[in-house]
Amino acid sequence: MDSATTLVNPGPPTYYFLTSTNLANTTIYTRPDIPLYTITDTSDGKLTKINDQRTPGRTIATFHQREILPNTVSFPERNGGAPISVQKWLRRSKLADGTTGFVMETDYGPYVWKIVSRHRQKVYAQCDLTRPIASCSLHPTLSNGRPAFSLEYDAEPLREDIVVAYLLQRQRVMSEDKAIELFVGSPS
Repeated sequence: MDSATTLVNPGPPTYYFLTSTNLANTTIYTRPDIPLYTITDTSDGKLTKINDQRTPGRTIATFHQREILPNTVSFPERNGGAPISVQKWLRRSKLADGTTGFVMETDYGPYVWKIVSRHRQKVYAQCDLTRPIASCSLHPTLSNGRPAFSLEYDAEPLREDIVVAYLLQRQRVMSEDKAIELFVGSPS
């Protein structure tokens, strides 16, 4: 009976916030007094670490930005910490409805990041593209009190994958914005 109640009355989504729009050194939290993850960058910006604040010393992922070879991401607790190409782990794909999305490979199966608008994406289980499990804002500046992303109650086991993919997607969108601004110019 309890499981039927859970399915009919799911819990509310969890909202996640950033302490700064600069991803080089920021903290992800659900409430200001409870930091979950810190993101640290090297001075040259080529190595980004995502550390678990609930377990001191635990790194959930490392992102290597490289100039010539593909960027990589590694998860110290998976596959022996071996790096994987970002383009393989979060690969651009044409979806059945003709839109472009990004398929993220996880221990729970593939999940799809669908582009809703230039700075918004939703995440779906690849087997169910009708019900989003996460909603993400990729705006370069997030207004005070506006969440960076939210996870539905049943997406919590994917939280670390979503955090890493969110940061990679946000970085990708911000790089595209800079390129557009450089080549087209900023609006007057």
